[in-house]
Amino acid sequence: MNGEKTQINPFRYGREVELLVDRADEVARIVRIGENCGTLFFIGPRRFGKTSILRAADEVLTKAGIVVLRYDAEAFENIGLLAAALMTGALRKYASALDIAQAAAKKFFSALKPSLSIDPADGKITVGMGFDPAARNTQVPLLTDVMNGIERLAAADKRKALVVLDEFQQVVSEAGEKTERQIRAAVQTHHDVGYVFAGSSTRMMTDMISTSARAFWNLGDQLHLGPIPRRDFIPFLRTGLESAGATVAEEALLRILDLSEDVPYNVQQLASQCFTLLRDGRHRHLSSQMVDEALAQVIAMQHVSYLQRWLSLSTAQKRTLKVVIEERGDFQLAEAARRRGLPRTTMQRALDILEKQHFLRQDFARTGVVWRLEDPFLRTWLIEFQAQ
Repeated sequence: MNGEKTQINPFRYGREVELLVDRADEVARIVRIGENCGTLFFIGPRRFGKTSILRAADEVLTKAGIVVLRYDAEAFENIGLLAAALMTGALRKYASALDIAQAAAKKFFSALKPSLSIDPADGKITVGMGFDPAARNTQVPLLTDVMNGIERLAAADKRKALVVLDEFQQVVSEAGEKTERQIRAAVQTHHDVGYVFAGSSTRMMTDMISTSARAFWNLGDQLHLGPIPRRDFIPFLRTGLESAGATVAEEALLRILDLSEDVPYNVQQLASQCFTLLRDGRHRHLSSQMVDEALAQVIAMQHVSYLQRWLSLSTAQKRTLKVVIEERGDFQLAEAARRRGLPRTTMQRALDILEKQHFLRQDFARTGVVWRLEDPFLRTWLIEFQAQ
């Protein structure tokens, strides 16, 4: 044992984390893109820590004097509002005072007719556009105009910039494939701004860059985020759990990883609950049985959320989700549909909807496609719910 128990739970999930486990190579790749003003398509499923990696690279590049403009496309109602936020961020980071920012806006973003003021609430520069960013016919041109303006601003200031657009598939989903052509036309002419287009929709993002007929074909590098290797995750888990003043069985650590299917978010979530059980003083040793107890508590806390999502599904979608769970996602669609008495097209449509609603994701790590649950704990919940 490690003596006194700490009161700080070392396992964090549901937010950007400061301590990354075995993600140094990924951070270094993004940093190099920023330093060289390259283009990178960063593809990683939800819950794998993609945003935390982007945050870590942001910190390194910022310290090196590179301006990082990092935005989540899903946080904005439309592309026009994303473009407005991107321009505002650029002017704030390149200009320290209102008069300087106004001059920069007039020089580098004049076509957008920006209007600047100071927000009295926080003293920050606020930027308005001379166009309605919600007007659908102007949204994509607004975005590319802003990107071109950032390129001119970075070149004049002699400080490189890296534009990071997380959940980038939202941009293409909203405006269609024409967006890709327009963005490519802008990006391929830039020399002082690098780009990271990150996304969690593995199928959609992969299609964008691997199809020769698409505009993003050969536009930049690719980085596909996989699970953290167990050889690196296990020592991290052991150290964190032992800090609660308990001993930890090797089988318990493997049980955490197995139940979480190596998804970093779920690993941290389950380890966090194990730490809580150890810290309450009733347990001095973490066993596999105790991990199962911790998972039962996690599922109990998520029961209402799981139930609401389950009840929102159609009968065909529920039956298809059960196929994925029972067959561990590795099945032939036509054969599985036949055995379940579902038309093949109905099952395919259900899979597509379940993917869009973030029940499922496609795993391309093996030969062929394997369907995975975005939240592996849903498997245990559904099995227990059906049993009741």
